[in-house]
Amino acid sequence: MNIKWREILICSFFAYLFSWTYWLTALLGKNPAHPFNWLPGYGPSIGMFGPMLAAVIMRRFISKEGFKGSVGVSRPFRFYAIAYFVPFFFVLALIIFNEVTGTGHFEWTHATPLLTSILVTAGLVFLLLPLSFGEEYGWRGYLLPRLLPLGEIKGTLILGIIWAFWHLPVLSMAQESLWLGVPIFLAEAILVAFPFTWLYRASGASILVLSLFHSSFDIWETLLLPQWHIHTSFLMFVSKIPDHKDT
Repeated sequence: MNIKWREILICSFFAYLFSWTYWLTALLGKNPAHPFNWLPGYGPSIGMFGPMLAAVIMRRFISKEGFKGSVGVSRPFRFYAIAYFVPFFFVLALIIFNEVTGTGHFEWTHATPLLTSILVTAGLVFLLLPLSFGEEYGWRGYLLPRLLPLGEIKGTLILGIIWAFWHLPVLSMAQESLWLGVPIFLAEAILVAFPFTWLYRASGASILVLSLFHSSFDIWETLLLPQWHIHTSFLMFVSKIPDHKDT
């Protein structure tokens, strides 16, 4: 079994270095000139390009495999449809399940009608695509194929851990209950890594498909879960966890 641990470790190091340096200088320095501060709502998202930058350096200077075929644009339409629609119906199914079982209650509190918000949000999925690509090109585009020889479960688990803990600096800024909220987010991110791996393999390693999946998952989670009042403490904390696009 030929596992390229050197490349895995170096790429992970660069991804953490670039993103954490950006986030931590904003968190600790409090410099008003820092993009984190003068790009309201989007400042933290710049850190999402750290994994992509790491993968670009690896492909160009270290593993030297180049970039040909690394995005995977030409794929059957059904994979893009899965990536786009499945996250919405997954979140919807969670809400319906909890309504039916009585474990939660969905209440729309925004001034904009729910249907209007859903239609607008459906278009915003594509606007978030560059940010999601910034993560996916590094995590699934570079690290995952080097971890899969370990087996789908073990490789996904390792990547899920790397991916989850990469969020820590920005999570520390957003979480009100760090002692419980952060562990739950980390567990959620590790579990979510498995459907990403399935789609990676099913779509023929298309990073563009995975980026659309990532973007769709983030934006529907952001729109609908904060309106979902859960009666169990565990799900209540999950519904309050910040989405990945904010990182």
